[in-house]
Amino acid sequence: MEIKFTEDALNKIKPKLDDHTVMLLSYADGVGPYSHHGLVALQIEFDFILITDKMDKKDYDGQYDSEPGPIYYKSYSKEFLSDNLKIAFQSNFNVLTLSDDSETIEDNLQLQDLREYYSRKVFLVS
Repeated sequence: MEIKFTEDALNKIKPKLDDHTVMLLSYADGVGPYSHHGLVALQIEFDFILITDKMDKKDYDGQYDSEPGPIYYKSYSKEFLSDNLKIAFQSNFNVLTLSDDSETIEDNLQLQDLREYYSRKVFLVS
């Protein structure tokens, strides 16, 4: 399973990556240290989160391949995802989008870089 990126989306994300970056496609359901609310009953929401390889990702037990590297997700959120995912950058709105062959899943895929903030907190794996 692979997530494809448009060239514009890659240009937006790649400069933020290094050898210690872990990418998460996070279902915003309030589960885990990086999901801040759980409005699942009201809407389906995903965020694109960057953490370090020393930070906790135990809730993210599924994996997609992608050109910039593996992207982890909560396996139970797979029911909202397909095998033909694409992340694009909409320059007119300055947002990332997540879609599959038939629909837009997330029209405002928030790019959250949590490496600096959480590296000073208790979310590090020993």
